[in-house]
Amino acid sequence: MKDTIEFKTSQMKALIKRKNVLNKKYDTTLPEDIPLDVKSELALIDNLLNEFDVNQNLFDEKPTMIGIKNSRDEEWYFQQMKHWVERHPKALNAKFSRSSVYKFALHFFVENIALNANNARLNYSALAQKVNDASPAKSDSKLTAQLANVETLLGFLLTMQQRQLEYIPEGVNLGNGFVKYAINPINPTEFQQFGAPTELNPNNELAQSYEEYKKIRSRDKQLIKKYHQTGGELDDD
Repeated sequence: MKDTIEFKTSQMKALIKRKNVLNKKYDTTLPEDIPLDVKSELALIDNLLNEFDVNQNLFDEKPTMIGIKNSRDEEWYFQQMKHWVERHPKALNAKFSRSSVYKFALHFFVENIALNANNARLNYSALAQKVNDASPAKSDSKLTAQLANVETLLGFLLTMQQRQLEYIPEGVNLGNGFVKYAINPINPTEFQQFGAPTELNPNNELAQSYEEYKKIRSRDKQLIKKYHQTGGELDDD
């Protein structure tokens, strides 16, 4: 668990920084034109900052020992929490007492939900859905696929450029010794005259080469994955 003083200080700084960012962003915006969700977040931040300190008199009125009535249901919940702690002993520094487990659950909720502006505004149902939804969103999956395509295409283009730098002349006229070079397509003049194509015609040689490149890249990725899974051993084939 985090040190309380250290956590309070860092959290207060984060909230104030977020508030300053929002105020600066909408500094020239009329109050009625500020989005409702921004107003809601600013109000939440102010409430969190106001509630940060606990009045000493309030603390003095509370008992130093807190009694929690146990039942079969509560014991089941506690044992499940304890099992989790036993699988992750570093979370509580291997302290498995009942009071340590309850304190950990309380601290975790406050630090990650109650004082986190992104989570504190969610109602119970929305919060539970956010926690339980482990599968990536469709938009995330689409973005991941797009990034993978961009990475593959960039690798292909870099390979082309490298081959261009190592280009061997097309031919030599044995009669006069004239060396015939191909026109380097990677030059400013070509771009100025013809522009940069944004799509590959699937029927031309460049697109077909790209498809073959993707096959090789996919095969290499599978080999690397297999290499790590087998501890650095690959089949001869």
